[in-house]
Amino acid sequence: MTMGSTEPLREPLTIAEIEAIRVYCRRQVTQRAAFSGAVAALPLPMLDAAADLGILMRLLPKISAEFELRPEDIAKQDPESRAVIYTAAKTLGDSFVGKIVTKRMIAGILAKLGTRVAGKSFAKFAPVVGQVASASLSFALMRHIGLKHVEDCYAVARARAEARLFGVEGVVIDGVALRHVDQATS
Repeated sequence: MTMGSTEPLREPLTIAEIEAIRVYCRRQVTQRAAFSGAVAALPLPMLDAAADLGILMRLLPKISAEFELRPEDIAKQDPESRAVIYTAAKTLGDSFVGKIVTKRMIAGILAKLGTRVAGKSFAKFAPVVGQVASASLSFALMRHIGLKHVEDCYAVARARAEARLFGVEGVVIDGVALRHVDQATS
């Protein structure tokens, strides 16, 4: 928290809250993927690509916000929590966790999955069957990207919650993590 800020510190997410957020975000991803599939069924070239970009530009940051893993949320964490977050995110490899999502990043992930996107665009020009294939492919692609981000955020948020719960020394008494174990009581 910066000096002069009146924003109260919120309690960190519990494991139960993280589980509930995961379920909610998975539903949101499926809804957005269905919308992407519906747009892809329309026989208008490049409309689906623009829609997918717009959907992901809004969806990925929303998921990060739900798990309190936007860059500004991470900056408010104590140093130990930030270290856990960055370590967990680093193990995920190519992830959007803790990053500001840009059009360039989204375009990069879509380019990596480019053969699917190219097939989706090409399939539109075959009547009916092509539109169904394009819609199915678009749904699957958007769902894959969204669910991967949900699972990445879930893994990082859970790692943060477990580190808080079990503490640095791994000792928990009545739900309170102890950092130093008194040798006399051991």
